[in-house]
Amino acid sequence: MKLENQVVSLELAKKMKSLGFEQESTWHWCQEQIERWERPFLLQGHGMHKEYYSAYTVAELGEMLPDWFYSEKNQGSWLGLHAIRPCKLYKADTEANVRTKILIHLKENNLI
Repeated sequence: MKLENQVVSLELAKKMKSLGFEQESTWHWCQEQIERWERPFLLQGHGMHKEYYSAYTVAELGEMLPDWFYSEKNQGSWLGLHAIRPCKLYKADTEANVRTKILIHLKENNLI
C-alpha cells in the first residue's frame, strides 16, 4: 500500500493545521518550489522546510480520536460513525481521511 494512502491528505492536513492541531507526527507534507511548480511530498519529520503540515497516520489519528469512535469500510469508501446525537456519517477514500474529517468536526464544534 502506498504511503499516501496511509496518511491524511494534504488538503485535510492543511485544514487541521489551520484549526490549531499540533504538528507532531511521524510524516509531514512539505511544499517545494521547483521552477514555478509546487509539488507536495511526504517527508519523515519536516527537516528545514518552512511550509509543512502533519501527515498523520491512521494510527496517530486513532490516538487522537475519542474512545467512542469507530470506522468501517463499505463499498470501497470508509465510513465514520460517532456517538454524538445526531449520529453523523462521514465518507472518504481512505480511513485516514475519514478519521480526519471527524476530528475536524469535533474541533470546529468545540467537542475536543
